[in-house]
Amino acid sequence: MEVWLEIDFWLILRALSLIALIGFILVGLAFLITPHLFTGENIAGGSALWHSLSIAFMSTVTIIALLVALNPRIYWPMLLPLAIGKLTSSIISLYWYSMLASMTHTMLLLNSIVDGSIGVIALLLYIIARRFK
Repeated sequence: MEVWLEIDFWLILRALSLIALIGFILVGLAFLITPHLFTGENIAGGSALWHSLSIAFMSTVTIIALLVALNPRIYWPMLLPLAIGKLTSSIISLYWYSMLASMTHTMLLLNSIVDGSIGVIALLLYIIARRFK
């Protein structure tokens, strides 16, 4: 029974990683091509730095998802930096939303919810994967 649970877990982890990979690619491309849809403004001055850092973060989490999808038995430890990155993004977005709360900053709240959910799921999967390592 334990062997089947382990096999099922790695298949589930691979499937979830593929879903995350597709989502990260789509959101990363959307943010790269149409940042104004997320921020409500065009890239200018100091915002160019934050846009660059956001694209770098999306690239990083995309590669993490790709590695875990390719071989979850080897790359499962990468779930921890994924969880930390997403939870950090969630907490910072929630902080800024609480400081700037208005209809124009709703994307911060949405990002907090989405990234927080991804972070919690990644952390739980990391904890479970340690059991099967």
